[in-house]
Amino acid sequence: MIFVTVGSMMAFDRLILSMDKWALAHADGEVLAQIGGGAYRPSHMRWTRMLSPSKFQEAVSNAAVLVAHAGMGSYFVAAKMRKPIVMLPRLAMNREHTTDHQLHTIKWLRDKPGVYAAMSDDELDSAIEKAMAGGHVADADFANFAPEPFLMRVRQFLVN
Repeated sequence: MIFVTVGSMMAFDRLILSMDKWALAHADGEVLAQIGGGAYRPSHMRWTRMLSPSKFQEAVSNAAVLVAHAGMGSYFVAAKMRKPIVMLPRLAMNREHTTDHQLHTIKWLRDKPGVYAAMSDDELDSAIEKAMAGGHVADADFANFAPEPFLMRVRQFLVN
């Protein structure tokens, strides 16, 4: 199963539309999407607006691959659950975010094991294929970047 998430803050219709097209072309694969408050409603994959924290954790656990926006929270979840992740950055020019910080995030993450960058919608298919064949995100040692009590709170928030 592929689990698609746009995060909990903003809609990301471009990702959901692209994954709906992917699901149509790959009808043999199961796809579940958490679409948030987006206007686009998928017709070729299962979807929900939001999942409770326990259902979100279950979806990630059951997924072979995560597909998400290029947010650090998505990366942290993939690292914690040891799942390969395909990341498509939100773009300010499309009004998907107020800045292009996700472009900087994906440029920093794309060479890490288990992270598969799709810099455009057209690259999603290839990135998903690579993620299916490749490895998972290594359980990163974030202790080099933040104190362990803070990291524990972030993990609790993201996974529970």
